[in-house]
Amino acid sequence: MMSYLRMCTFNCRSVKSSILEDKKLCNRHDLVLLQEHRLLPHDLNTLNDIHPEFLSVGLSAVDTSKDILVGRPYGGTAVLYKKSFAASITIVNTNDPRLCAIEILTSDGPLLILSVYMPIYTGDNECVENYIDTCAKITALYNDSSSINMIVAGDFNCQPRSRFLTSWRT
Repeated sequence: MMSYLRMCTFNCRSVKSSILEDKKLCNRHDLVLLQEHRLLPHDLNTLNDIHPEFLSVGLSAVDTSKDILVGRPYGGTAVLYKKSFAASITIVNTNDPRLCAIEILTSDGPLLILSVYMPIYTGDNECVENYIDTCAKITALYNDSSSINMIVAGDFNCQPRSRFLTSWRT
């Protein structure tokens, strides 16, 4: 059981071009949450090669099931975790490339950890619906889990004065 965790989140904007930064983060943390890894589904095993002491779980934002690339190739989320924590970790199936989740057994009980890549505000109703849908999925994941606490970290795509961050004061 874990009594403390060192974790960070990083929008790597392509894991293949940020390997050095990813390794440095692994050297200093127990968990590394990544967004925008930009990997295709068949390349997700690349995440396990970032650091020899880490395992991973990741989701691609690209659908290759119809032999045609469908989706945004610049999305995807992942969680890298120390191999020594593997016995305390359960991978949570989210079915959404914007949400990658694990549950880790800590000394305080199960903890749900989500790496998120929220939709960007483009000014139309569809983006607002997508944002609300992703928030609802986060809530459902927590409600369906046995976790007593949850950490949601990642790229929230909120800019000052945007509709997604209206309470921001500069």
